[in-house]
Amino acid sequence: MENQRTQTKVAMNYGTLYGLAGVAIFLLFYFLGVDIESKLPQFLSYIVLCIFIITGIKSYRDEDLEGHISYGKSLWTGTLISFFGGIITAIFTVLFFKYIAPDMIQKILDTTQQNLEEKGMSEEQIEMTMNYTRKFMTPMWLFAFSVLGSAFMGLLFSLIISIFMRKEENPFNSNIG
Repeated sequence: MENQRTQTKVAMNYGTLYGLAGVAIFLLFYFLGVDIESKLPQFLSYIVLCIFIITGIKSYRDEDLEGHISYGKSLWTGTLISFFGGIITAIFTVLFFKYIAPDMIQKILDTTQQNLEEKGMSEEQIEMTMNYTRKFMTPMWLFAFSVLGSAFMGLLFSLIISIFMRKEENPFNSNIG
């Protein structure tokens, strides 16, 4: 048998590709001037995440596990792909908000405050919410939320995808001498 890739290596490769694709999608919508509240970039990122989870699991199953993968191993592979992709996008997110568009954080805060006012919240509630929001818009928190958010979404998608990707080995089909 050839050198078998490890589950982590496969996940790192597909996660890196997913992370780079996520960055490209973000930059595309940013340079096109799409509104920061638009759900389209997020929706497209989820579709791309699912594509990379499916292709990563399929690659690992077919090329390294002789066409068989358990539900648990499939689930973990998909979650790892999104985790590693999340690291790439998290690094980009921090660099983007710190160096490329530092004014974007203020735009997000202004939009958040306007939305809270439109909901009819009191001044005290708005101020308290905005204080918490500002605390979480630091590079450390942006990084953590990006990685954890990506891994969580990958877990959710992988729970479903793994149902269809798993292929248990037939116990009656063993190669005994």
